[in-house]
Amino acid sequence: MVETAGCCGLLQACCHRHDPQTYIIQGEFEIDRSPWFSLCASGLSVVVRLYSQDNKDPTTRKGIKSENAYVMKGKELERKKHEVLSMKVPTKVIKFKLKFEVTRDFGIPGAFVVENRDKKHEFFLKSVTLHYIKHLIYPITKTRFKRIFFSDQLYRPNKTPQGLVELRKKELQKLQDPRRKGEWNPWDQIYDYDVYNNLGDPENGRLYDRPVLGGSTKFPYPRRLKTGHPNCQRDHSRESGPASCFQFYVRPDERMSDEKLQELKNNFVEALIRFLAPESTLQHLWDRECPDFVTKVAHFFVPKAAISKKDVRFIRSIIDFCRKLKLPSSHGGPSRSVSDPSGEQDIFEDIIGFYADKEVEDIFDSDKQRLEKLVPKEILNQVVATLALKRQHVSAQLPSIIAEDKVAWAEDKEFGRQMLAGTNPVRIRHLKREELLPLYEIFYKMLDYESPEDKPEVQLDNKINQSQLQDFKKAIEANRAFILDHHYLEQFLTMINGKGVCAYATRTILIAPDLSSVTLQPVGIELSLPGDSPRLVLPQDTLLWEFAKFHVSSNDAAYHQLVSHWLHTHAVVEPFIIATRRRLSVMHPIHRILDPHFEDTLHINALARAIFLNAGGILETLLFTGEYSMELSSHLYKEWRFDKQALPEDLLERGMAKRRVRDEVVSGPMEQVGTDKSSNKAATGAEQTMFEVDAEVELVLEDYPYAKDGIEIWTAIETWVTEYCSVFYHNNNDVKEDEEIQEWWNEVKTRGHKDRNEGWYDINTFESLVKALATLIWITSGLHAAVNFRQYGYGEEEVYKEVNIMKFVEEMLPDKFQMKLALAVMDLLSRHTSDEIYLGQTSPQKEWPLIEGHDSIIQKKFKEFGENLEAIERNIKERNKEYLLMNRWGYAKIPYKLLYPDTSKSMRPTSKEKGKHHPEKTDINERGIPNSISV
Repeated sequence: MVETAGCCGLLQACCHRHDPQTYIIQGEFEIDRSPWFSLCASGLSVVVRLYSQDNKDPTTRKGIKSENAYVMKGKELERKKHEVLSMKVPTKVIKFKLKFEVTRDFGIPGAFVVENRDKKHEFFLKSVTLHYIKHLIYPITKTRFKRIFFSDQLYRPNKTPQGLVELRKKELQKLQDPRRKGEWNPWDQIYDYDVYNNLGDPENGRLYDRPVLGGSTKFPYPRRLKTGHPNCQRDHSRESGPASCFQFYVRPDERMSDEKLQELKNNFVEALIRFLAPESTLQHLWDRECPDFVTKVAHFFVPKAAISKKDVRFIRSIIDFCRKLKLPSSHGGPSRSVSDPSGEQDIFEDIIGFYADKEVEDIFDSDKQRLEKLVPKEILNQVVATLALKRQHVSAQLPSIIAEDKVAWAEDKEFGRQMLAGTNPVRIRHLKREELLPLYEIFYKMLDYESPEDKPEVQLDNKINQSQLQDFKKAIEANRAFILDHHYLEQFLTMINGKGVCAYATRTILIAPDLSSVTLQPVGIELSLPGDSPRLVLPQDTLLWEFAKFHVSSNDAAYHQLVSHWLHTHAVVEPFIIATRRRLSVMHPIHRILDPHFEDTLHINALARAIFLNAGGILETLLFTGEYSMELSSHLYKEWRFDKQALPEDLLERGMAKRRVRDEVVSGPMEQVGTDKSSNKAATGAEQTMFEVDAEVELVLEDYPYAKDGIEIWTAIETWVTEYCSVFYHNNNDVKEDEEIQEWWNEVKTRGHKDRNEGWYDINTFESLVKALATLIWITSGLHAAVNFRQYGYGEEEVYKEVNIMKFVEEMLPDKFQMKLALAVMDLLSRHTSDEIYLGQTSPQKEWPLIEGHDSIIQKKFKEFGENLEAIERNIKERNKEYLLMNRWGYAKIPYKLLYPDTSKSMRPTSKEKGKHHPEKTDINERGIPNSISV
């Protein structure tokens, strides 16, 4: 038989002459995770058929199709045994070679359809020829339709080959199926929207009742993936959950792999054991590394040669005050003083002790009982089973901020620096001109008032000195005053404080008096309660100032977890994923470029709703906002606008950047500025170390690590998206006439984000398409990395933030269980999984050509994207060598690495590799920007 390359097409199948009227196309099918196939069940039940992308059948007017091919009639090529987690039956990877008989006018294969006729068993179709797909094929008796798969070629709708037009439409219609009623099953290949009506549990009483988020003006919210779970019996507007949070509906194609899910479970189990285990009698790291706490604090505030008796008395007053605090018992016993002569440690040593090496056999029964209400039963059972195996020796990596300097977090300048390079660097904004005058008057009165009647309306506890006033005046004149505003909390405080909490809404004023100022200096904190005059606290108010800072940190922690992290990344992206699956064919080029950035997000979001965000869940337990946490995020969703989520627009909106004035018009998103910076084209050689940012944006504070590194990442993303889209769209009309893009965008606005009418632009130009795609990719990669992966590195500070340790009233102090749980959660969230795929690692082109003549273009542009990211890595490394960049290093001398792309990383390095290749201090998250929101 003679090979005929003409009909092999892009599937790379081998075609041979069979008879004068037909050809044979050969292809490989790889089947995984199927004990059914391993036990030699009838593969005749699995039928595969190819469809032509080029030609229609003149009789049916549909794409020409091949004859049926049966898997077990094919030639078995290879078997590999491997164990699958949680399955007792060993499964095998089996490769089959199939032969498809087609007519001579069949043309190039463009799709294939799989039908599983077995009544009970499913199997995992891992790959077909050269197209990697990863899909479960369920019996047709369950799915009611055949699975359709397309080749790797990409087309705009009006460029679809005639033989595939009907299949393309049919596949999208199936994904939008509105007829499905009742609870959805794993084999239901449907995407739809729903409100957040599954956070509460009315069946357990009023304490677990929570409002429905989404679908109302009072509680607006992005939509989530519909599951079809039955309604609660007591309240039919609420959805009940499955027996286990790991059994809820998420389409199999959207679920993370069994291996990754098990790794997340294991990480959670290890974190709980690491931190919830009873304290060891072994010497603490604190004792070993810092035997003289007072001396350490003294040397932190002033140089060793300049310590005076006054300094020591001042420091001692702070320490003595902290030692008077009472800390509740970790296992439900009576509260005890941290200065108790019984020998128990003070509050600082309690927290340091959480990281100490321990030998444990079990955890307290009281802690187990509390965990039963907070973590899935499977996780708790695994904790108990692990501890029962043998005597465990556990240890936790000391967070870098503690390892470097135990009290660095308490310094005012470190407090200000955190707003630019900490876990939540996205809330601080420039103090607007109309806000400056009232503040200046307040500060002026603080200096000059002589009698009670002259005292300003804001309550004051001290006067500002002349030097502080002059600094503030300079900052105003130089337009370098900033604010961290959490005043929105005031309307929630009546409800929150009514639950026994003592919280304040805060506004923090910070200044950078002149260009020589390397860090932001907090100069005042406003504390406010509903119905009372706000109190302005100054740094010279000593202990009251420290209390005010703790309230700011508590406010900021709640905003960080509920808004910056959950709402602004996880929640707002989910409707885009649903719309992409429903409205953009897998053959669509925009579906292809977005797909890597949506991986595992629907699954991780569902887990978050079941474990972290649910009534009585982990976040309600740890945050001072308690049961009103999700209501608060709903309230702040009212401020969200998609058109402000692009990083340059966000910085401009917050006044942290301004439009760059350019002398000439340049094409493209970047330009070369200055003599020491290169263009965006990464080259080889020493001169390639710089990568220029967006030419239209100039940072107000040059030493703003999140913005400085972020703008470079944003620019690289925008450049890549521009180059990719230019392969498929040649003018604005191409965008306007793309019906799938228009339907996709309309559905995002009118269904996915139905409750937000403001902030949307039309996608009717090439520029608007690029902007929308770059924004989505930035949110799922750079933004999420910046607000998620630093939580553990600043563990000690985060404990103080999240459990609001300074609450003034003894009964409200958190117990050690809450602190340890907070650390365990931060440990879990800060870890990259071993199979994580990072930005710039996977081209949307896959392995084989997309379109004839276009494949080399896309590969070339993606390679340039990778080179740009490598140049950004070098830039960040160089900046991280500059010790004068205090906001990048901080007083604990921890370099800012959250937006270090690390494109060479394939998995987390071992400890030996860390020591060899990464000489800087490292945290558990290491570095690297994951492609998607997958944790």
